[in-house]
Amino acid sequence: MPDEEQQEGSTGGDTPAPEAKEEAPAERPAKPERPAAKAPAREPPAPGGIADAIREALPDIELDAYQGMTDVIVEMKPDDIARAMPVLKDDPRLDLKFLRCLFGVDLGDEGMDVVYQLMSLEKGHEVVVKARLPRDGLKVASVASVWKAANWHERETRDMFGIDFEGHPHLVPLLLPEDMTDHFPLRKENELAPIEEWQAELVGEAAGDDGEAEA
Repeated sequence: MPDEEQQEGSTGGDTPAPEAKEEAPAERPAKPERPAAKAPAREPPAPGGIADAIREALPDIELDAYQGMTDVIVEMKPDDIARAMPVLKDDPRLDLKFLRCLFGVDLGDEGMDVVYQLMSLEKGHEVVVKARLPRDGLKVASVASVWKAANWHERETRDMFGIDFEGHPHLVPLLLPEDMTDHFPLRKENELAPIEEWQAELVGEAAGDDGEAEA
């Protein structure tokens, strides 16, 4: 009976087995470039509505009015805010006595919008007023003397975006520490890490040696 070595030799001899060829990985097709998003076309507001009434009440102010999803949106220059807002509130055709909200919107290199959401409880119409501020000139007149609620909203917007509301009676930090006047949490360039580290330091200072909060 042949030994194991002879049996192994009889099966293939010394001829090396052919090496398996590795197939090159298939190249992933290039991802098609996404076309730039187009701004939706602005739909003009209904004729004879609140937009026309605002134009009649403010004939000397340049306005761009269009229909939003639910409200009429009116854009104006920042320099016209101080003159326009008392008219929007007190003109009987408009009666926009209720300031629902006031806030900022960071648009990157395009600047920042200050947005005023106004409503007439008597007439039932709503208007959004926007004013575009250049990034190197984040200043607009305060409307705290027109609507008392603007006092709070302007302080918050100053905290979050660094917009200066000129003429505000007490424009000091509202939500942030009083000495934090150079950090604006809702700006697009804001980095959250330094704030998280600052919060951790405050927690550490408030905690005792055993890790429990001091009484």
